[in-house]
Amino acid sequence: MAPRSTRSSRKGLPRARLLTGANGQDILSCGADPASIPYMEPKLHHRNLLIQGVKLYAANILKQSMLSLGGDAAVHRGAISGKVDVSDCLIMGDLRHYRLLVEKLKHQPGMADLAGLIEQQVFADSRGLSLKLLGKEYHWPDTPVIMGVLNVTPDSFSDGGAWLDPEKAVDHALDMVHSGAGIVDVGGESTRPGARQISVDDEIARVVPVIKKIASRIDAPVSIDTRNAPVARAAIDAGASIVNDVSALRHDPSMLEVVRSTGAGIILMHMRGTPETMQNHTSYRDIVSEIYAFLDGQIEQCLQAGVDPRSILADPGIGLFGKDLAGNLRLIHHIDEFASLGVPVVLGHSRKSFIGTALDVPVHERQEGTDAVSAWAAIQGVHVLRVHDVRRTSRIRDMILAIRRGA
Repeated sequence: MAPRSTRSSRKGLPRARLLTGANGQDILSCGADPASIPYMEPKLHHRNLLIQGVKLYAANILKQSMLSLGGDAAVHRGAISGKVDVSDCLIMGDLRHYRLLVEKLKHQPGMADLAGLIEQQVFADSRGLSLKLLGKEYHWPDTPVIMGVLNVTPDSFSDGGAWLDPEKAVDHALDMVHSGAGIVDVGGESTRPGARQISVDDEIARVVPVIKKIASRIDAPVSIDTRNAPVARAAIDAGASIVNDVSALRHDPSMLEVVRSTGAGIILMHMRGTPETMQNHTSYRDIVSEIYAFLDGQIEQCLQAGVDPRSILADPGIGLFGKDLAGNLRLIHHIDEFASLGVPVVLGHSRKSFIGTALDVPVHERQEGTDAVSAWAAIQGVHVLRVHDVRRTSRIRDMILAIRRGA
């Protein structure tokens, strides 16, 4: 039996329709003067911006300024009475409110830096992806960029042993680029839960011959997935231009200098412990805030060392990198918040066990779950998707872009 409709007759009444992603064309469709578009369109786009650790006087200025502009800001209840020294501030308003707020703060003594921070977060241009790798500028006009996974390992959880033959590995890399990969990520050491560390010499022997052949035949950047500085340097010498470090520079103290001195790109990924121990601690007070703070600190370490900000990317470490199912799902749900780090966001979710747990399926049946996460991440503005099936993910990305362009 079909469900009963709760809709009642509205004959003779105006029609009502909630709009998702309204724009200037919707304003014009009402017969409004085209000259009103610049004034009205910013009011269509609401933003909630959380700024943490704001000094008391600045928090009060933010609160009063937003109220005077028609927006609002949530601050600590002790801010007005002066019972706290700092307060987190949740600013709520549309783009017009933020533009007026920024202009107002720029003329307030001591508020220029805060105005710049708000302007960068709210009005930063998010179109495409640009990176500086080994001194060369790369630009991808459409995001997310697809990073194809190429594991030359015998024990990776999804494709271990599939590409141990260097010729097969190179052919697979070329096929991924032909299918839409903008980056090829080569790994010689498995970081699946419980995996044991292999020797640096063995890791180099696995990845360098493959990277040399791939880099000489494709224009797309090649990434080396490693925690070890000697492997990273050997891979860069062989033609890699990005280091994908699952330890975010913590495993090998020399890795930061390799990245700085070569100008290679660096992907900083969050992981608790090591592959042997990372699932021993999966509880967090607030997983999103804690991982955000960790990545923010690692980015700052790179900047202080002189790494070009245009070569840094951040990855929250989806999967069994010290996260359980609930933690992974929460990170994905809030993945758009990581854009506030100010560097491109990478998501490596492909075929991972949290998908198997959520859907109760084995590893060879996790592709639909992977596709769902890919689509969600693309809509939320993730810059790079690291996946095994490049063709499927490229089509998902292209379909979402087609829908956006049809708005």
